[in-house]
Amino acid sequence: MRPPVDEHELRHPRRYYLLWIWRQYRPYRRMILALVGLTVISTVVSVLFPMVFQRVIDGVVTGLKGFKDGTMTLAQAEADRDRRLWYLAALALGPLFAGFYTWLRLRMNLTFEMAFRERYFREVLEKGHRFFLKFRTGDLVTRLTEDVKTWPPGLSWLCCSGIFRAFNSSCIIFFCLVSMFWLSPLLAVVAVVPMPFMVWLFLRMEKAIERRFKRLQTCVSATNDFLESAYSGIKIIKSFNAEEPQIALFGKLLDERIEREVDVARIEGLYHVYFEFLNYLSGVLVMLVGGIMAIRGDITLGVYYAFFSYLGIIMHPLIDIPVLLFTLAQTFVTIDRLEEIVQTEREWQEADRRGDVLIDRIDRIEFRGVEFAHRPLASADAPAPSIGGGATAALSTTATAPPAAGPGASAGGPASQTGEGAGAGRGFRFQPLSFTIRRGEKLAVVGPIGSGKTTLLNLAAGLLTPDAGEILVNGLALRDLRKDRFKEKIGFIQQEPTIFSASVADNIDFWRGYDRDWIETCARLAQFEAEVRALPHQFDEKIGPRGLNLSGGQRQRLAIARALAGRPEVLFMDDVTSALDAENEAQLWQDLRARFPDVTCLIVTHRLSTAQNADRIMVLADGRLEAIGTHDELLRTNATYQKLVS
Repeated sequence: MRPPVDEHELRHPRRYYLLWIWRQYRPYRRMILALVGLTVISTVVSVLFPMVFQRVIDGVVTGLKGFKDGTMTLAQAEADRDRRLWYLAALALGPLFAGFYTWLRLRMNLTFEMAFRERYFREVLEKGHRFFLKFRTGDLVTRLTEDVKTWPPGLSWLCCSGIFRAFNSSCIIFFCLVSMFWLSPLLAVVAVVPMPFMVWLFLRMEKAIERRFKRLQTCVSATNDFLESAYSGIKIIKSFNAEEPQIALFGKLLDERIEREVDVARIEGLYHVYFEFLNYLSGVLVMLVGGIMAIRGDITLGVYYAFFSYLGIIMHPLIDIPVLLFTLAQTFVTIDRLEEIVQTEREWQEADRRGDVLIDRIDRIEFRGVEFAHRPLASADAPAPSIGGGATAALSTTATAPPAAGPGASAGGPASQTGEGAGAGRGFRFQPLSFTIRRGEKLAVVGPIGSGKTTLLNLAAGLLTPDAGEILVNGLALRDLRKDRFKEKIGFIQQEPTIFSASVADNIDFWRGYDRDWIETCARLAQFEAEVRALPHQFDEKIGPRGLNLSGGQRQRLAIARALAGRPEVLFMDDVTSALDAENEAQLWQDLRARFPDVTCLIVTHRLSTAQNADRIMVLADGRLEAIGTHDELLRTNATYQKLVS
């Protein structure tokens, strides 16, 4: 379905975009000044070339007449010849300037591309949790790659090559026209007759260009997002025998993209056809009128040649300027898409600016009347999957992992990102929640699906902000702490851990610079060392994209090792033992208590053995804290816990 036209209108006046581009030049003033200087030199050389040839041609014609009339001696002719040869030799340096000018433009294109990608990638990394529910991965990849590329109509190309080529072209056109009017005003007027029609043509087509390009970019983002989702969820696609439906869906996306590409190519093609027609019309008029004037003797042969040279010189610049205007219309859309990343709510950044309190260690975390509701988001409106077909998942007493939650959750869709897909889907809300966990305590969190367990972890880790109430660390409000220092003291292990395409050691170290002995120790604590030793390159073994060549248990143990490597004071663990067998889990808890006796653990789990390893167990149901106690106490007093265990 085609989106409404007004969805594709620009968000700001054009002056905003031009100022935005101007601001990008500030860090590169010297390079920009060098480009301006080379532009002037290139323009001068281009404009002088026909003028010199005009003088050479007219000098040859005059010399021949002088020899016939006897008014020019051989010595005079040789001196005139030598002078003109020096002119031509000087102009031969023009290609050297032109080559350096082109190289410098290409270098600046790449400089802008790297700067844009680094800047907006940093913006993405600094965003809060909800940002990644609004923007899908494929869309972000498109914005940071396709939109800022160094070739037309990429933003990086426009900021340097596009603008300076247009500046160079404008200078050439201006000085060529001045030279043409100086040589013959009448013939110059004939040559510029089509130019007003070129301006009128662009103004007529500008809006249509903007709308079509924005639709195309939206379609490119949708295609990339589909591919990313398909690749990350390939196991789900194959397990559900869904290859053909996925191919059909991708085919529909490609059909839509082809249609958008053709729309853009059609209007761009028409634009160039009209411009080239007007250029050639100008050449035909000069040829006819100039030929008559040369025959009548109103202009010399050299002037006639110079006019055709100037028309040939300005033909490409006349095309360059509409290319710039066409690209500008597309780039304004790109700037909107990039600035949307910046302007979207910065949850972590805002908290960082407010928080400046430092703490030496984390002694206790307290929830005091905390309330939170999942806000509806465009990207999080999929129905939540259920595990095992029921609304309540029992605490598993076996060593097997729970069945797959369905394509949306397992493929990394919105449900898996929130961790409480069911709750969010039906308008989940925390009731006022109050409890305290102290240093060294192990607190397990259990409850039915959608009861708010993962949301609780996200709140405690500062990934989500409460709607009401306070989260206190050592009696200080979490929002007042320096978040970067707080994050250094915690470890967060997700139920579906993210594994990077790097070596085992790099995945554990996470580029924090730990020595190999400590990396191996953490792998040993996570019950992962023996399996790593069995790999051909051991800790240097490369892991495929998203860790698809590792089992679920191996990915979870690797994630545990990564969290332990940071020597955290608090561990937030989201059902991380679900894919571990009973022996590995028992050894994990034993080693964890021995090596990190003071680490505080907040553990979401569906497994009875994990809950029993905790000091206390918290029972959540529909966003309410029903009870906190030991396993034996809850078995006697809490019906929800009894149902989960049974």
